[in-house]
Amino acid sequence: MATQHLPLEEPLASEVTAGLIDLAALSREAGYVAFETLDTLATTMLKRVLALCLARRGAVLLSEDLDSLDSDSMPSRANAKTFRALALHNVHEEEAYALLTTLPSLDGQAPSPDMTCWVTYRLMPGEVAREESLQAMLVLGWVSDQGDDCSASIVRCRTILPLLSDAVGAVIGSILLAERVHKLEETAVREALEGMEVLKAELLGTVSHELRSPLASIKGYAATLLRHERRLAREERHQFLLAISEASDRLEVIIERLLEISQLETSQVTIEPSPVDVAYLAGEAITAIEERVTATSPGRYIFSLMMENIDGSVTHTVPLIMADARRLREVFDNLLENAIKYSPEGGLIKIIIRPVMQVQSNEHIPRKMLEICVTDSGMGIPDEHLKRIFDRFHRVDTRLTREVNGLGLGLAICKRIVDLHDGVIWAENKSHGRGSAFYMRLPMSAIPII
Repeated sequence: MATQHLPLEEPLASEVTAGLIDLAALSREAGYVAFETLDTLATTMLKRVLALCLARRGAVLLSEDLDSLDSDSMPSRANAKTFRALALHNVHEEEAYALLTTLPSLDGQAPSPDMTCWVTYRLMPGEVAREESLQAMLVLGWVSDQGDDCSASIVRCRTILPLLSDAVGAVIGSILLAERVHKLEETAVREALEGMEVLKAELLGTVSHELRSPLASIKGYAATLLRHERRLAREERHQFLLAISEASDRLEVIIERLLEISQLETSQVTIEPSPVDVAYLAGEAITAIEERVTATSPGRYIFSLMMENIDGSVTHTVPLIMADARRLREVFDNLLENAIKYSPEGGLIKIIIRPVMQVQSNEHIPRKMLEICVTDSGMGIPDEHLKRIFDRFHRVDTRLTREVNGLGLGLAICKRIVDLHDGVIWAENKSHGRGSAFYMRLPMSAIPII
């Protein structure tokens, strides 16, 4: 049954109206004030209610179960998870908690030894408080020389509080919502920092490992040359110098990769588009890497380049596209290098180039794209890693990190270069057996007539 509110006479009606306006302002303020000031805001709310009730002492208490209170379950700091003082004024927490057991009824009233009259009043909880199963209790006290002198103020209080209950509950709900948002923000920041710490540790571990190996080679061979130069044969000295040169080249590649990913992520790199024959570019990349791996692993890898029409039939040419040839060649080099690294047993590495029609998620008209697919017959990619394979420094597992050299930046660089071309790139596992396939699609823009 709804509570019947009797009409108030002036000046009490004006005081209640002003109080409601103040409480509404506090409720709005809780949405944008700093977290550190929420306690002050809660105290301000309590003082406003005390002033309207002509009370000198008071508290706003929150609990998960106010109905179960009895003399044997007096709240204390031991069960602080159940009871919480949201705001206090001229009263200690223990005293306020004790009043919940001595005045268990909604409108309990009793004098204390110091001749303070007390009233407890249950407030209407805000939406957030209801979601968290919290109940709110207002405790108010009047100090007087005689126990019955505060009766008029208590009558006034019982008249006002039903009118203020919703407004006070709204302020409490806004404070709890602000606290919840702050807690979520803290959790998000903490998780982000933990993620950054993990990434930093992985970065330092990977970079230190990759730098340490060539540096150790350079230092070892150089120290041997300095100490035993006269004892070494000319051919041995030449081999040492070759090893130093190779380690220096590897260091240079590592540093260039780190600088490049930094520039790509900070938008310091721009593409210079020109008409590009992607098939010719892919052929160049295959020739370069084939010469290198044949010298070290003859017969282990077979490379193939295939071109298809949009209907799947074989062709010998593909349309030109507008792209940055140097950057696109880098993508081919990285994809082929990745295929070799993760195909330790060798096998066929194939590049297939074909035009396709693709419907963009935010468009309804199909868009003509040139698709490049690089496939291998290696160990494949675990499904849980497919979405992160293009993240910087991401490696499929720790065993491969030990067995395969590299910073884990090649695929991240590929993705950023493809993004700059307004294209897409993704990886899949081959459905018919071992190995993986990396797909790249680039827009087939009209070639300008010069």
